[in-house]
Amino acid sequence: MMKNRGRGDKNIEVVTDNFCLKIGRKFEMAYFGRGVDRLLKIIEEQKNSNYKKMWIVTVNPEFIMEMIKNPVFEKSIKGADLRVIDGVGLLWGNEVSKEKGVINKILKAIKVGGKILSGEGKEELISGADLINNLSKLASEKKMRVFFLGGWGNRAQKSGENLKKKYKNLEFKACIGRPDFSDEEMIKQINDFKTDILLVAYGMKKQEEWIEANLNKLNVRVVMGVGRSFDYYSGELKRAPKWVRKMGLEWLFSLIKEPKRWRRQLALPKFIGTVLFGR
Repeated sequence: MMKNRGRGDKNIEVVTDNFCLKIGRKFEMAYFGRGVDRLLKIIEEQKNSNYKKMWIVTVNPEFIMEMIKNPVFEKSIKGADLRVIDGVGLLWGNEVSKEKGVINKILKAIKVGGKILSGEGKEELISGADLINNLSKLASEKKMRVFFLGGWGNRAQKSGENLKKKYKNLEFKACIGRPDFSDEEMIKQINDFKTDILLVAYGMKKQEEWIEANLNKLNVRVVMGVGRSFDYYSGELKRAPKWVRKMGLEWLFSLIKEPKRWRRQLALPKFIGTVLFGR
């Protein structure tokens, strides 16, 4: 069992022993594996405690490949308080990486892949996009304030408005942030709002770099990078149907909807190759 030190004066119980993904001879990282209900319980407990803040990172294969080629980014992600598995690729990689030898890994990859496509083992998966909905519901019920930062145009504002229609008691504020506002202006807005949950949509890597650089200045309970999720919650981009998400093929649905993003999806075959053959 492993526990991460919170940024306040107490330990945050973040059990990460369920998943410890190992790729090749050097790359190893532990993940929270107790499901979304336990995660939300931890966040709820934060509100009535002396914990100062928790930095959550939702990791998918694209993150893994960036960390492998970028040690600075890897160190940054390892410095987060909690890493959750966002994407069936990591569930698959966790099982396959336990095998020794390429042939054994390939055989295990086929077997595990079939199980995952059928929906097996998804209780450990915490989708970053779904977590926004979970956090908004929690905030509405527990009188916590949510700040939507980033995204394109007014998508942060529209995301907050749409979620408020769903959760009537949700208190939120939104701003596009960079480059329209300086970091100093944004931090003041966030802190003046007495933000409990900060959602940052600057895109992978940029949002994590921003959070790490400004974390000590932010008076929040929880901060999390959310990538392009405001595109979905604003209504500008349709998410994959639930049955597609259950199979772990949301990435394929997004690629079909937006073929111009094909370069980003190259991370997936690279990830598969790395799991099977090492780096």
